[in-house]
Amino acid sequence: MGLRHRALPQGEVRPPETHGRLAVGALAGLAIFGLLFSVGHARGAWPGPPLGGFAGTDLVAGIVFAVVLLLVLLRGRA
Repeated sequence: MGLRHRALPQGEVRPPETHGRLAVGALAGLAIFGLLFSVGHARGAWPGPPLGGFAGTDLVAGIVFAVVLLLVLLRGRA
């Protein structure tokens, strides 16, 4: 069996070229979603959340994110 088309010889490692395109595409998709969501909310396309429905959610999400980030950073040093 021969090497696949465009395969690198054994021992050479090259990062995929698609990571940059994937990141840009994901960012563009998120921007389009945010724009459409904002326009829909401004036009009253869907009802808003109940008052106090998300009370304290941002605090809990921030603490969880901070703990996970701390664990990832500490694990990287070990």
